[in-house]
Amino acid sequence: MVDAANNTPATAAVAIIAISNGSPPGASNPVNALGAPVRQYLQKSLQNALQDQSITSIVLIGRPDGKGVFSAGADIKEFSGSNSDSGGVTTSEPGGIPTLNDLAHLIEGASKPIVAALTGACLGGGMELALAAQYRVANDTLKYGLPEVKIGLIPGAGGTQRLPRLCGVRHALDVIVRGRINGTVQEGLKFGLLDGVVSKEETVLECALRWATWASSLPSITLESRRLCCRTVPPDGEGIENKDMCAFALQSLPPKEKGGESAHACLESIQASFGLPSFDEGMETEKNLFNDLLYHSLQGRAYRHIFFAERSSSSSSSSRRKQAPGDQLGKGKGVIGVIGAGTMGRGIAIAFLRAGFGPVILVDVNPKGLKAGVQYIESTLQNEAKKGRLTKSKLNGILPLLESSTNLSKLAGCDLVVEAAFENLKVKREIFSKLNTIVQKREALILSNTSTLDVDAIASSLSPGRRPFCAGMHFFSPAHIMKLVEVVRGVDTSPETLSVIRAITKRIKKVPVVVGNCDGFVGNRMIHPYTTESTLLLVDYGGGKAGLGISDVDAAIGPKFFGMAVGPFVMSDIAGNDIGYNIRREKGIIRDPKTGEVGPNRKEIRYTELADDMVEKMGRVGQKARKGWYNYDPKVGKGRKPLPSSEMQSLIDKYSMNSSQGGKKLNYEEIVHRVLFPLVNEGFKILEEGIASDPSDIDIIYLYGYGWPAWRGGPMFWADNYVGLPKILGELEKFHHMHPGSEYFRPSKLLRECVGIGLGVQE
Repeated sequence: MVDAANNTPATAAVAIIAISNGSPPGASNPVNALGAPVRQYLQKSLQNALQDQSITSIVLIGRPDGKGVFSAGADIKEFSGSNSDSGGVTTSEPGGIPTLNDLAHLIEGASKPIVAALTGACLGGGMELALAAQYRVANDTLKYGLPEVKIGLIPGAGGTQRLPRLCGVRHALDVIVRGRINGTVQEGLKFGLLDGVVSKEETVLECALRWATWASSLPSITLESRRLCCRTVPPDGEGIENKDMCAFALQSLPPKEKGGESAHACLESIQASFGLPSFDEGMETEKNLFNDLLYHSLQGRAYRHIFFAERSSSSSSSSRRKQAPGDQLGKGKGVIGVIGAGTMGRGIAIAFLRAGFGPVILVDVNPKGLKAGVQYIESTLQNEAKKGRLTKSKLNGILPLLESSTNLSKLAGCDLVVEAAFENLKVKREIFSKLNTIVQKREALILSNTSTLDVDAIASSLSPGRRPFCAGMHFFSPAHIMKLVEVVRGVDTSPETLSVIRAITKRIKKVPVVVGNCDGFVGNRMIHPYTTESTLLLVDYGGGKAGLGISDVDAAIGPKFFGMAVGPFVMSDIAGNDIGYNIRREKGIIRDPKTGEVGPNRKEIRYTELADDMVEKMGRVGQKARKGWYNYDPKVGKGRKPLPSSEMQSLIDKYSMNSSQGGKKLNYEEIVHRVLFPLVNEGFKILEEGIASDPSDIDIIYLYGYGWPAWRGGPMFWADNYVGLPKILGELEKFHHMHPGSEYFRPSKLLRECVGIGLGVQE
């Protein structure tokens, strides 16, 4: 063997090139991203090995010891989107830095056989280099895929041309158009991606050396036949025409204008692999499609914005000055307490159990509620095992870790407690006061799942020494499904505590975003003008068949037009309309149902009692009652399909009868402006106040917490790039003049400043 970079001989004439050796000294590159230094190293190493007459074959491996990942692909930080930078994929760079395409062509055209030894993640550009090799072997840690579609691109280093030629169009569509990252060794063998796998007695390096030695003994014509550029796309094994498979795949793609640009480009490039006369023409098509998406697709920019924003929100903004007391929690170790066996508490407990924490102690003072909560947790985990999401052995290990009690004293030995009790400040403060004496570990994390209440007021029930270990940990419902967690920073919360909570949140496979403490934090504070204005639109423009209806607003905001997962009224029915009603009651806004007096804090705000009446007088609290803004029939769509309600239409008719604009329809774009511009405006105010530290944090919260369409990049990205801040400012000024009682229409100072100096909010 020979280390090709240093020309160091080992045994027989096989050069070993490890991708990890290309990272600069001291640089962290755990996924073997193929940045410029790595590409330069690979080019030099390959050229050395090919020129060295003593070397007869080459092994390309992730790390010299064959452990860890092969490569997770291109260094996405290099994708600037400028006209001179293609992330090192297609366009040559100054200084002779090779592109991934250059490397792939060098590997494929090599005069000596190259064996790619695949371990761990083999994704994107890493997989494209592996496809260019003449042989591929792997161990059972391999996970392969081409996920470029998820960042608004297509594979740009030959993936759309080589994979169909090697594995057929069916598998190429599955891997490329879906953006899969979980291809296994078994699939690789089945579809022909892999030539061999390690035996029980050997390492992946030993396996690759065995193949390389054998390949070097074969006649040169064999090497030519292994080059995928010399092959044509094979017919489908089940007899379906390749063009027909592509036509079928097209039916399942989202429309181009609704986030589907990159998926359609993937399909078009795969079609070029068998529809054009030559490999070179297919590669040219791939290059053109890749560059068009990179330089001209706003959707692609939005997808990449989300990619970076998620990683930024999950990482600490400052280096750790010392080891945090709860560091073991970030490693999945520790005793967890969850207070409240309702919807939120159950979901939180499931999330911690799945991640291997334990014991997880569920506490609720109501025995019936506690029993129901435990049964729900157990049945949910058992169903996940039946569906293959959990192995049987993991399920058997998890279930004994769940404990339950009606007594808070059971939480004495906890390392972390999450309170998920009723959303009432007095109740939560009483619980925290008790935890202050019950929890024995002075540095245990004591967290609240409150969605709107003052975290500092809750923390004030703890002794001063405990307050640095207290914060909000706001899960979104259902907590075992939704990915977002708002980590609420209190005035006394320590940086170390925030760092540990981030690590815990990632451990339970969720996305943490640190936010400041205010009413509703970020997500729910911004949702207030959104839901309020949606209801007021019905009062202003509703009435009769000709007027604006509930379904009109939902259609404008939901998947049909704008692209949110659901519209505001479906969302309210899912969450429960009583939640908003109770919040308004706590704030002293609603009319007292006993005395008939208006709440003391309503003052001169623009307000309608429509939503109050539907809850207080009609019991229309949402899906759980089978009636809310819509009706729900258990026989239709499992009780979750929204159905029109004549009762609600009558209520809208009543409240809109005195409106001068009643009985008028707004078009979808007008609805979007009225409902989403004040939401964006509140985002600017949140940034202005320092509640969120970066516009991208707001975007992540709305993507993962509220169903914002990823291809629009989040509210702040959308405002900056899709709409333009001057237009938003102008419309808000117009709306505020029309409705001075709606403070959420008053443009924020930060928005005015951005427009005044001609900068976007991210800038």
